Amino acid sequence: MLDVGERRLTIVSNRGPITYTRVDGERVASRAGGGLVSALRGLVRSHRVTWIACAVTAEDRTVASEQRGHAVPEEDAAGNPFLLRLAEPDPADFDRAYHEVANPLLWFIQHELYDLGQAPIVSDDTRAAWAAYRRYNATMAAAAATEYDADALMVHDYQLYLVPAMLRKAGVTTPILHFTHIPWPAPEAWRLLPVDLRTELLHGLLGADIVGLQTARDVRNFLATCDEHLTEVTIDFDLRTVHVVNDHQERDVLIRHYPISVDPDEFYEHITAPEMIAATAELTESRPWHLILRVDRTDPSKNIDRGFHAYDRLLTRRPDLHGAVSLLTLLDPSRLSIPAYATYFETVQATCAEINARHGRDGWLPIDLRIGDNFPVVIAAYQQYDVLLVNALADGMNLIAKEAPLLNETDGVVVLSERAGAYEELEPFVLGIDPLDIEATAAQLERAIDLPAADRAARSLELKQFLLKHDVSRWIDLQLGDLDALTEARR
Repeated sequence: MLDVGERRLTIVSNRGPITYTRVDGERVASRAGGGLVSALRGLVRSHRVTWIACAVTAEDRTVASEQRGHAVPEEDAAGNPFLLRLAEPDPADFDRAYHEVANPLLWFIQHELYDLGQAPIVSDDTRAAWAAYRRYNATMAAAAATEYDADALMVHDYQLYLVPAMLRKAGVTTPILHFTHIPWPAPEAWRLLPVDLRTELLHGLLGADIVGLQTARDVRNFLATCDEHLTEVTIDFDLRTVHVVNDHQERDVLIRHYPISVDPDEFYEHITAPEMIAATAELTESRPWHLILRVDRTDPSKNIDRGFHAYDRLLTRRPDLHGAVSLLTLLDPSRLSIPAYATYFETVQATCAEINARHGRDGWLPIDLRIGDNFPVVIAAYQQYDVLLVNALADGMNLIAKEAPLLNETDGVVVLSERAGAYEELEPFVLGIDPLDIEATAAQLERAIDLPAADRAARSLELKQFLLKHDVSRWIDLQLGDLDALTEARR
C-alpha cells in the first residue's frame, strides 16, 4: 500500500472549493461549503491535492486566464493548502451542459421524475445540447490530462460522465475513479436517452478503473444497465465488474459502492459558534411541544408537497395535536431558472398556505415555512427536533439524515424514505416510509411522536454510534484503499 503521506491526488469536479467574484473593484474568494466540498476536505487536509474545477463566474474566468493553464496555490475554508486549476469552457457550452443536459435531463432520468406524457421531448435541440455537454467534458478532461502527475484521478458526478473515457483516450494511465453522487436507476429508466447518447454515457464512465456509486442497489442497477444496453461488454455480477474491450485492449472495470457521509467534528464545531448558540436559544424559547423538522432544497425529488399532505392527514386524524405540534420547514431555493423547479416551488408554497389556512388558529401556525439559506437555524433545528422527516422520491444518499441525528439532543426520531440512499444503511434505526404513500407517512409521523421515551433514546443512541463509525473519513478510505490496490496490482 502507498504511504498516506505520499498520495498525490487530482480531483475533477464541476464546481470547486473556491468561487471568485469582484466587490467594489476588489477580487473576493468565497470558500464553498457544499456537500461535495465538505466531503472532500479530508483529502485536502491529508494529501497533496490538485483540484480542477470549472470557471463559472466572470471573475473565475479572469482567474483562469491568469493561471495560463497551470494550477496555482490556494487554501480551503479550513486553511488547508492545495493547488487549484480552473478550466475555462465556452460559456454557452457550459450553460447548455448544465441547464439542459445535467439539469434537468440527467437529473430527472436518474431521479425518475419525468411525467412521460409530457416530457422529455427528444429532438435535434437535445442533441445540440448533448454536443455542448460533450465539449464541456472535453474541456475538463483536457485540463485534467495536463495535471495528472498523481497517484490517482478522482472525477465527480453526473456533470462529468464522459471525462474518464476522454482521459483514457488522451493516454492517461493513472488509476481513475469516477464517483456518482446521485442515484443510479434501473436499466429501463435509461431508455429515455437515445441509444447513441446512453451508449456514449456508459462508455464514458467505463473509461474509469473504478465506477463508484452510493449504494449496493446503485451497483446492481449499474451492472444491469450495462448488461442491457451495451453489447460489447461482459458483466460479472458476483465480482461486480464490467469487462471492456476498447482499441484492442481489455480491462476489468470495478463497480463499487461507497456510501458518502459527514464529518462529525466539523458539525460539533458549528454548535459552539456564537450565531449558532443564539439561534438555538431562540428556537428553544419558541418551539412547540412536538417539533417536526424537514430541511431541503426546493427540488421536485425532495417530495416536499407530498410531505405537507401527509402532515395534513396527521392533523386531521389527531386534533389533539393542534397547537402542540409544528412542522418547521427550512427550504433553500434551488435551480429556479429551470421552469420545472420554479413551478414546483410555487406548488409547495401554495400547499403550505392551504394547510395553514385549514388548520391554523390564532397563535399557532401548523407549518412554519422559512425560505432561504440560514445555516444557524438549521443547526439549531438539528439539535431540537423530535421528528425528522425525509421523504425524498429518490436520493443518492441524503446527508440531512446523517447530519441531523449527530447533533440532536432530544432523542429525535428519523422518518426516512425507503428510496433515499441513506435508508440502505440506516434502516435499523429509523422509521421507513414509501414516499408516495401519504397515509402511511402520516401514520409513521404519528408513531414517531408517540414512541415511548426509552425506545426513542435507544434509537437515537444507536444511530449516533453508527454515524460516528461510518463517517466521511471511512468514505474516503474505502475509495483510496481500492485505488491503492489497483496501483499495487500494476507494479
